[in-house]
Amino acid sequence: MGKPRSIGRIGSCRALEHFIQTCYEQLEECAEKLKERDQADELACDIRRRSLQEIVEQSTATSLTQSDLSNLERIQLLDIVRWGGELIRQTRRGPRKRVSIPVRLYLESSRQTCAEETLVQEVSQRGAALTCSFPIMVGELVTMERMDTGERVEGIVRWRERRDTATLLLGLEFYGCTNFWRLHW
Repeated sequence: MGKPRSIGRIGSCRALEHFIQTCYEQLEECAEKLKERDQADELACDIRRRSLQEIVEQSTATSLTQSDLSNLERIQLLDIVRWGGELIRQTRRGPRKRVSIPVRLYLESSRQTCAEETLVQEVSQRGAALTCSFPIMVGELVTMERMDTGERVEGIVRWRERRDTATLLLGLEFYGCTNFWRLHW
């Protein structure tokens, strides 16, 4: 993913149009990579994150410094900033390690209370990927307990995929914990 040309002061409508089009193309490319779960390469994720941050920064600067923008251009720049920010949140922030760690997952919400023993399949400094059979939605808060140490951590479901009719694959992000797994990164 290349980054858009630095635009400084955009002197013409054509240059702004080109910048907006380039940003959208790069955002679409990044979104496709995220759909493919193409985040195994830590360096590629870091480059993608920095490119997205530059797109967001340049779009924000342009929207704040250009006084002759049309309403459509302002909306497009705002959309680029919003979409870029969402993609930044979805881009991995650190390395992953494949593991097989037994845990108990707890969900307590106004809708339901569930607990299930499962295996964590992949970990990062700030989260985990694991399977689960009870109904859970993105954004729900959970508690995870390591079966080997008894330690607990709270987190939020950041993504989920249906594996089959009874199983979900979940991505969790932990609150206030950067190395729950006690691994060397």
